Amino acid sequence: MSELDIIDAQVLKLIDYLKDLHTKTQTNLNLTEDYAFGNKFYHNNKYIVKQMRGNEKKEGKNKRAPHLLIVNLGKHFNVDFNFFYDPNYKVEDAIKSKTTISEPAKEETIEEVFKEIDKRLALFFKESQPKDKEENKHYQDITEQLTTIKTHLNTSFSKSTLSEKRTHIIEAFDRIIVLSRKKIDTMISTAHLKQDIAQLTEQIKECTENKTELEKSIQKLNADLAESNRMAFEAQKGHTEALKQLLAAKSIE
Repeated sequence: MSELDIIDAQVLKLIDYLKDLHTKTQTNLNLTEDYAFGNKFYHNNKYIVKQMRGNEKKEGKNKRAPHLLIVNLGKHFNVDFNFFYDPNYKVEDAIKSKTTISEPAKEETIEEVFKEIDKRLALFFKESQPKDKEENKHYQDITEQLTTIKTHLNTSFSKSTLSEKRTHIIEAFDRIIVLSRKKIDTMISTAHLKQDIAQLTEQIKECTENKTELEKSIQKLNADLAESNRMAFEAQKGHTEALKQLLAAKSIE
């Protein structure tokens, strides 16, 4: 493994450890998912952790751990920075103080959970910049669907099960937003593809018409050439006959 690969692996190891710890101890419940770590520690790209993990089914390189993300994680959780460069360094040994990761869980209301969801929606709206009326229509349709889903989620759990379902609900909504983005991209790509197909069809039509005209021109040229050959043959034939007559007249003399 290269040094950069080791750093990436150690960052993900730290995040996975913290997610598992927060879930088990019901502490820092706002940091139990990849998006939350990106949102808190690397504002330039909220989805950086997910992009670091990549997708095994797709080709292409995963994102590298940004320096700022490493620094912010290390400072916040009081991590020995040697941890990020040593694959044998255990997370529990690298964290110098456990105080930052063991904040007592506070009672959270349904409204506070949905403030988190609203933040996701706000980010989606902010990043959504349709270029034309067609794209704007797609974004409006998806926005209405997301709002409807949020309303249904709001009534799907009670205060007694809030802690248990909080993470699952926010993660589910994150996945819905990601799928919504993919749906919009697919619809836009489909629209562009239809335009390209229409243009190509028109070009094929023009080429077909040009081919027909060219074939007619070739046929006319062939006909003209045949007529020219015929006339040349007739002229040669007349010239030969005239020559014969001239020779015959000279022989009589």
